[in-house]
Amino acid sequence: MQRKRNQIDQSTEFDTILLAERNLIVSGPDGGLELLTSSGGLAVDDQAPLLHEQFVALRQRGMNRRKLNLIDAALERLKDGAFGVCQECGQEIPLKRLNVIPWAAHCVACQERLEREGSLDAPALMLVA
Repeated sequence: MQRKRNQIDQSTEFDTILLAERNLIVSGPDGGLELLTSSGGLAVDDQAPLLHEQFVALRQRGMNRRKLNLIDAALERLKDGAFGVCQECGQEIPLKRLNVIPWAAHCVACQERLEREGSLDAPALMLVA
């Protein structure tokens, strides 16, 4: 009975953490998207830094979108009772890993293998906290 109680407490804790992280992304700044429309009337010398800032803003927005998808998938796994189970091998994901990356869908071994094979969209995203 104690084990079941701990799982429920952890589930609630991870739900809170994931929802807070999701809220940070959704309610956060727009990632500098105003930069995308502000290129008119600039001298040629000023366009390179602006293009770089636009690239960074688009890249950040893409990373946030992918992270949001990972968080939503983790919340879905929490509802389904599959949270904390590696989606690749079915083994339990260590609590230590979930505490660092609560949206993790794979154990470390499977994550590394998938990254080597190029099967994951954005491996570095797993480290974004």
